[in-house]
Amino acid sequence: MKLVGCILVAGVLGILAFIGPIGWYALTAIIVGVIFRSFWLLKEIHQHAVPVDPYDGVKDAYERYILEREEREKQEQNG
Repeated sequence: MKLVGCILVAGVLGILAFIGPIGWYALTAIIVGVIFRSFWLLKEIHQHAVPVDPYDGVKDAYERYILEREEREKQEQNG
């Protein structure tokens, strides 16, 4: 029944699109709504498919660099 309903709605929108601006407005609103919903669903799928990794290699490397630099500066000051 949903398929028949979709076919009827598409037919009515097609007729309205040829008749006047109301059909174009409805057709544009539906297309923009479908595109928006598609992007929203893609975002949700991405959030579930790609988990957030708690390990951040860049942050660890930066912290090691800071520690090594501080140690090097202390060694230069002492000797």
